[in-house]
Amino acid sequence: MRNKKLIRILAIVLAVLLAGGVVVGALVSALGEEPTKVGSSTRDQYTISMEYLPDEQALHITQRLIYTNPSPRRLDAVVFYAAGNMFRRESALMYEPEDLEAVFFAGYAPAGVDLRQARFNGEPTDYGFQGEEELAVRVDCALEGGATGAFEFDYYLLLMTCGAFQGVGGTDVRLSAFYLAPAPYSAPYGEFIPKRPLAHTRWLDTDAADFDVTLTLPEGYVPAGTGRIDRDGTAWRIVAENARDFALSFGRRWRAYERETASGVRIRLLTNVRGTAGRTLDIAVSAVEQCEAWFGDFPVETLDIVQSDYPLGALPFTGAIWVSDALLRPGNAAALAQGLRFGIAQQYFGLSAWVEPSADAWLSDSVSAYVAWLLLEAREGHSAFLEAINRDWVSALQQTVPGGLRMTSDAALFNAREYDLVVLKRGAVVLHELREAMGLEGLLAGLKNFHEMGRMGKTLAEMDLVAAMDAVDGGSWEAFLTDWVFNVGDYANQMIDWFE
Repeated sequence: MRNKKLIRILAIVLAVLLAGGVVVGALVSALGEEPTKVGSSTRDQYTISMEYLPDEQALHITQRLIYTNPSPRRLDAVVFYAAGNMFRRESALMYEPEDLEAVFFAGYAPAGVDLRQARFNGEPTDYGFQGEEELAVRVDCALEGGATGAFEFDYYLLLMTCGAFQGVGGTDVRLSAFYLAPAPYSAPYGEFIPKRPLAHTRWLDTDAADFDVTLTLPEGYVPAGTGRIDRDGTAWRIVAENARDFALSFGRRWRAYERETASGVRIRLLTNVRGTAGRTLDIAVSAVEQCEAWFGDFPVETLDIVQSDYPLGALPFTGAIWVSDALLRPGNAAALAQGLRFGIAQQYFGLSAWVEPSADAWLSDSVSAYVAWLLLEAREGHSAFLEAINRDWVSALQQTVPGGLRMTSDAALFNAREYDLVVLKRGAVVLHELREAMGLEGLLAGLKNFHEMGRMGKTLAEMDLVAAMDAVDGGSWEAFLTDWVFNVGDYANQMIDWFE
C-alpha cells in the first residue's frame, strides 16, 4: 500500500508541475555539509546519493555540487539542465518519427523531474523551471565572480518504460543526463545557455567534474558505466574524475565477461546474448590496443560494453558504450564491430579531448567515424577497408543534401538521416582526403597532437585541428581542409565506380 500511495503522490506532483509551469521552493536539504574529497579541488565536484525504487519506477536522488562561478561577474542564479523533463510531454520527445515505436516500445507515459528541495551554501533558496518544456531549472544564489559555492538538491526522477537516453526496459535501467548539471555560461551574452537533447549525437555540454556517487539497488542488480565501480556494503560506490558526461546503466539479467589489454585496460562485457562474448571482446581489445599505439594511453582504466534496451545502435559515454541487443545478435557482426570502434575512438576524440558537443560535433564524430574505419583497416587489411568504405560512403557522396547543411553545421540543425549522411560519412571522406595528402602516418600523428591538445583541458575548436595537423610537418593545412569541408558535396555530380 505504501508504494501505491507514493506512486499516486508522485503522479500528482508531476501533474502539478505540468499545469503550473514554474515551481518556487525553499525547502531543507537532507544532504550533509561536507564536500566530496574525490579528485581535483579546481573542478566542480558532485556528491550524489541515489536509491532505485523499482515499484515506483523512480530514483530518489540527493545531490551536492561544489560549483565555481566561471564568469568574472556576480551571479544571482545558475541554470541547471533538467533533461529528464523531456519525457513530461509527448510533444517534447526528441526522436525521429520512424524511431518512436522502437524507442517507446511500451507507449508514452509521463515522467520527469520532481524537485523537492534546493539550498545554496546551506540555506534554502528559490528555484523555477524554465521554458515551455521545462528542460532547465534556474536556482537562485549569490556567487561572486570566480567564487565557489555549494548547491544541494533533493529530487525524484520518474522514469518511463522505454529505450531512450533515460528509462527502464527489460534489460537495463539507463541513466544519462539524469543529474542536475550546470548549463554552459556564455560570457558574451552574460547568461546560461542549455542545449536541447539530440538523438543522433552527444549533446550534454558541461564543465569537467569529479563524481562520488552512492547507488543503492535491490538485490541482484549490477551497475555499469562511467568511473570505478565497487560494492560498498549494501550499496555501490562509483567514483569518476574529470568526466563531463557521467552515465550509468544497471540490470539484473546480464552475465559479465572480462578481458584485459596488453597495457592493463580492463574491458567488461555485460550481456545476456549467448555466444557473443568472444568476438565482441576480441574487437574491443584489438581496437583499444591499436588506438593506444596511435594516440597514447587509453583515457579510462575500465571500458564497460553494456547490452541495453537503447535500440538505436551503439551510444558511447566516458568509460561505457551502450549496445542494443539487436547489434549483438547473429548476422550483425560488422555493424557491431563498427559501433564498438566508433565508441572506442570517441573515448579519445570528444570525451577525453572535449569539443563543444553540438556546435562542433563534427570534430568528434567525423574524426571518430574515420578512425573506426582505420581500425577496421588495421585489423582486416586495406582491401577490406576499401570494400567497406565503398559500401558505406559512395551513396552518401552522390546524394543531394537539403538545406545546404555541411558537416561543420551545428548538429541541432540536422535530423538523424542527414547527420549520418553528412557528418559521419562525408566527414569521414574529408579525413580520408587529408590522409591521402599527408599520408597515413602524418594523419595519425596530427590526430595524436589533436588529442594531446584536448587533454590539457581546453575545449577544442576547428583551428585546433588545423594547428594539430600543421605541427606534424610545419606546413599549413587550413586551406586544404577548408576546401574539402566546403566542396566535398561536389562528388554528387560525379560518377564513382570505385572510391579510393
